[in-house]
Amino acid sequence: MARSPFCYTGDLVDALGVSRKTLHKYVQMRLLPAPVLVSDGKSGVRCRWTLVALDHVAFILEQQEIGHTLNEIAAMIAARWGTQDKVPLKTEAPKPAGSGPDGST
Repeated sequence: MARSPFCYTGDLVDALGVSRKTLHKYVQMRLLPAPVLVSDGKSGVRCRWTLVALDHVAFILEQQEIGHTLNEIAAMIAARWGTQDKVPLKTEAPKPAGSGPDGST
């Protein structure tokens, strides 16, 4: 039987031993690649992850055991796997003109 080329959120939750909320946080921190939302038309929308996400999970767990912080691990993941499959970083919206404390620009 061929191995599926993807996994689901439950697989990552089990592998990491964390909640779905923590998985979402890891995606926002760019520790994990962004999942693809899929619907089979019957049971709603599910998150489907590439198997690379499981590699990320193993790396995260290994680095946490060594004592690295999540921010340090995120930098290591960016160096090792790149960021093309991660969610874009949230940037601050530019402040409109005249938004200074005295109304100046």
